Amino acid sequence: MVSAFDPEDTIAATASAPGAGLRGLVRLSGPDAWRIALVGFEPEAPDPPTRRPRVVAGVYRLPGLRPPLPASIALWPGPRTYTGQELAEIHAPGSPPLLAHLLAHCLDRGARHAQPGEFTLRAFLSGRIDLTRAEAVLGVIDARNQGQLDAALEQLSGGLSTPITALRDRLLDLLAHLEANLDFVDEADVDPLGRAALADELDEGAAALDLLAGRLGSRDRSGGHPRVVLAGPPNAGKSRLFNALMRGEQAIVSPRAGTTRDYLTGLCDCDGLDVELVDTAGMESPTDAVGAQAQKLRADATDRADLVLSCASADLGEPPAATTDPDRTLRVWTKSDLGPPPGDDSGPWLTTSAEAGAGIAALRSAVARAIRGQHRENDLIATTSVRCRDSLVQASAALRDASATIQTGGGDELVALDLRLCLDELGKVTGAIVADDVLDRIFRRFCIGK
Repeated sequence: MVSAFDPEDTIAATASAPGAGLRGLVRLSGPDAWRIALVGFEPEAPDPPTRRPRVVAGVYRLPGLRPPLPASIALWPGPRTYTGQELAEIHAPGSPPLLAHLLAHCLDRGARHAQPGEFTLRAFLSGRIDLTRAEAVLGVIDARNQGQLDAALEQLSGGLSTPITALRDRLLDLLAHLEANLDFVDEADVDPLGRAALADELDEGAAALDLLAGRLGSRDRSGGHPRVVLAGPPNAGKSRLFNALMRGEQAIVSPRAGTTRDYLTGLCDCDGLDVELVDTAGMESPTDAVGAQAQKLRADATDRADLVLSCASADLGEPPAATTDPDRTLRVWTKSDLGPPPGDDSGPWLTTSAEAGAGIAALRSAVARAIRGQHRENDLIATTSVRCRDSLVQASAALRDASATIQTGGGDELVALDLRLCLDELGKVTGAIVADDVLDRIFRRFCIGK
């Protein structure tokens, strides 16, 4: 995309959601955006030429379109626009045929149809946003729940790029000092940087990068979602609870014990947090090869779980522990309509009844609180996580190497080399250093008009 299209072309696209609506818009960006948008437009009040941003109301008189089309045009001069270029938006009734006619009018007057993500790509290329913010735009568009939207908006506001940019600026200053010292090494009687303090500062920077990289890390998940596993003895009501949480009949429910042999998964919304919910075979000693395989699958799923729902019911009694880690276990009483949970000192029960629908909403809330208490799930969008984690790990390692070199009396030229490696990796995160193929993989996932 970057090499195929001239960023100085004037581009146009329908930028409102597909389908009919009260209002729709056609967006233009480039050196001729204003000229093209104003062709055929008659303002309802005199609008003297000026380079100030403004919104002008009026009508379009276009060939093949009668009567005149009421519309307004928002005009912004570059470079202080989203794309860094001259920008125009035509707001009109949200009829798809009308918007298509307006777009065709703009294309006939010299604009080129924008490619997916090309407006945001221009914002990145002009320095208006960095690459993590560009990815956050896609995160806002693709968000399926409030948690994902909040994560994308936080990243769009600089939740990731701000600390990285601050660290990168500081490292550039340190590198400049080190290289200046190398030029005057024979004249230096003192250490102006304070090598011990510098080593500590580099270690602190590495720790901050480790924290960011940890936020991007995940278990072996489908789609990167936290895994929540239902575990317990046969006939403990796990499959019925799975169906209740999923709001549908997806798991086979039978009074016969041991119906579930494989494990079943589904994406479950828990208070705006998407989790991968897993229904497993009941915990028991296997009597045949199929049972042994089912128990292995159950154990593997439980070991990889972010959270285990250890299920029990009045007709079966309390189950054996589903996991040895209480920090990732919730005890769930699945058939509260048959009797209350036992009182003991092992912690509280979450009482539910899939039959009556009792306690299901409270269980979803408890799952969301437990997952969010473990880590800030979804606080970085998936595209950024996949792309950036290795760079942050490498940048942290380079800072620790630089600190170790200082502490062992190594030369400033070796420290400077590690700082350059760190800066290169951080540049990959923010887009200061980026290849065209990386940009193509990111921006081709956008919709046209964004």
